[in-house]
Amino acid sequence: MKEKINAYRPAAAAFLTMMAMALTSSTLSFFLEPICAVLEISRGSFSLIFSLMSLSGALLNPFLGQYVGKRGVGGVLLVCGIWTGGCMILLSLVKNLWMLYLTGFAMGALSSTCVALCANVIVQQSYFGAQASGILGGVMAGSGVGGMIFSIVIPQCMAGFGWQTALRVMGICWLVLLWTAALLLGKQSGVVSGSGNGAVGLGMTRAEALKSPKLYLQMVVIIIICACCGVQQQLPSLLSAYRFEEGTVSVMISVMTAFLAVGKVAQGILYGRLGVRRGGVLMMLVFAAGFLALLMPALAWPGLLLLSFGLGIYTTLLPQLTRRVFGSREYAAIWALIATAGSAGTFFANPLWGLIYDMTGSYAIGLAGAAVLLMAAIWAMLLSLRESN
Repeated sequence: MKEKINAYRPAAAAFLTMMAMALTSSTLSFFLEPICAVLEISRGSFSLIFSLMSLSGALLNPFLGQYVGKRGVGGVLLVCGIWTGGCMILLSLVKNLWMLYLTGFAMGALSSTCVALCANVIVQQSYFGAQASGILGGVMAGSGVGGMIFSIVIPQCMAGFGWQTALRVMGICWLVLLWTAALLLGKQSGVVSGSGNGAVGLGMTRAEALKSPKLYLQMVVIIIICACCGVQQQLPSLLSAYRFEEGTVSVMISVMTAFLAVGKVAQGILYGRLGVRRGGVLMMLVFAAGFLALLMPALAWPGLLLLSFGLGIYTTLLPQLTRRVFGSREYAAIWALIATAGSAGTFFANPLWGLIYDMTGSYAIGLAGAAVLLMAAIWAMLLSLRESN
């Protein structure tokens, strides 16, 4: 019994890490209005903080991946807990725009990108085969669970005690979650002995990956996926353009978020049973079908549900694909490179989605283009897998 509990400690640690991710990936948006009011700035000016967070995370990610691969995750979680928790508390004290941007840039270095990397590495180094796929799906659903919990708790805290206190509570929650995760990992490196293609020590080094076309095929795949995921920020606008009422839009987005968490678990099981090749093709086709359905207002509901499953591809399929192609020898360092390419895709695609609407008055070109690009992503994925045999 004790051995069984110890076997799942890494999964529990990774799940808590992903729960913390919700604090910076979604819950932070609740502070848009109060901070804009205090600093007397526009919403556009505040939104730049998310781009700065993404930029600093992308800059640090390649170096962080190498460090985690060599030294382990535990120490990074401890530092990340103090650093980003402290930045949240500092954010509650902002008095001007430059302080807001500086705090956001500092917070981004060790926030969403960092914890996503750590959670992924914990799973990939601790479990193998179908078990790794199933556990990864469950772990990545932690961000959805955290999002649902904090979306209730933080607004209530803001209403009762003010936005500054709520930010400090967020910083404490972040610290507690990451330190608890580090405690669960203990002194173990998070690596469990395995066998077969996923065994520890097999695969390419980072230097070898940089010389391989497989790496750049993977980058094409992740850039396309991240660019397509940019539609998530435009969905309220899209649904409003289809003349859904504000309350209905809120319900639709909430239901979609719930399906996103369920979808990650389902995808993990799917990849474990069908494998990365067949499961990956199926999920990308589902993702593409969601975009095509959203071209028609009458199919908005099924389009959103299909889209919710596709949005989980980044955290469920792509890490498994990287493991399959490159092995686990220097997995953390290689995944960090690929994830950085994904961050670049997100950075450029998010404003592009808005630009498409501004220029055409519709999201139709973007939706159709996303479906076509996903076909290219399938081709690149299959080519990288064929090359890996």
